Amino acid sequence: MSFENIQWTWMNGDFVPFAESTVPLSTHALHYGTGVFEGIRSYTVNGEPAIFRLDAHLERFYESAAVYGLRIPFNAEQLTDAICGLIRRNGLTESYIRPIAYMGAETLGIRAQCSTDTAILAWPHMAHLSEQSRRRGARLTVSPYRKFDARMMPTTAKACGQYLNSRLATTEASRRGFDEALLLDINGNVAEAAVANICLVNGHTLRTNDERSSILIGITRDSILQLATAEGFDIEVGTITVRDLQKADEVFLCGTACEIVPVAELDGVQIGRVTPGSATELIRNAFDRAKTGASDEWSHWLHRIAIEEVPVAAAASK
Repeated sequence: MSFENIQWTWMNGDFVPFAESTVPLSTHALHYGTGVFEGIRSYTVNGEPAIFRLDAHLERFYESAAVYGLRIPFNAEQLTDAICGLIRRNGLTESYIRPIAYMGAETLGIRAQCSTDTAILAWPHMAHLSEQSRRRGARLTVSPYRKFDARMMPTTAKACGQYLNSRLATTEASRRGFDEALLLDINGNVAEAAVANICLVNGHTLRTNDERSSILIGITRDSILQLATAEGFDIEVGTITVRDLQKADEVFLCGTACEIVPVAELDGVQIGRVTPGSATELIRNAFDRAKTGASDEWSHWLHRIAIEEVPVAAAASK
């Protein structure tokens, strides 16, 4: 990941040069993790960028903010215009987009009430797992860290501080030579990977879990459930055990950053007979067609951006 060619960000209503998009040391979110964010992607559709499921991502953004009492002072239309403008100004087509809303810098303390700052960053590439893992399958390990329970923190909110849990799990798994960590919930059942939901396939049935397993309800997860249904798969949603994964015909991870990644093994136990399996390939191909505009059925998921010349005066201003 590199930001060297990113010239512009967006902060609190203005386009700001990347080097100037800084925050004060007293920013509340820096000390306490009091912020929420989204991860969104744009893809190339007929030579121009199109943002995948922007409406769903922004809806979750506002819902996450509400959970933590953050009032985002911009509506969805304003954020949509900001995101599209940022992509144009930076000359991006395929990109990863990160809106973030966080408590500002007026005061500190766990009870402090601060204004909500809002910013957006976009850059060309975001690859949580290597291309080799995407092709041949990822090697997972059960993490010694458990996913926090909804009675501890709201698992359905995509909040900044909560990702320390994922950071610990991923770092520990990497140190032991694995591609990704699998977190169990407080009851010892499967929750999710560090930054991805998990699905398994047996025959023509696709299974996944839901918020009762302490997961973040992923936008990619929802897309896959809709795509798999359209492809004729039966869908089951409920508790998943480690043994269920080990016995499955196929297992794959899904998320905005990783998209769809097959799982080759879990703690040395091979998953299925071949990786990626035929069902994973079928669903991944359906997802690829949807994100690139090749399937008319899913064209409503794409927010297309007409590339326009940015006026010199506008580009020079904040």
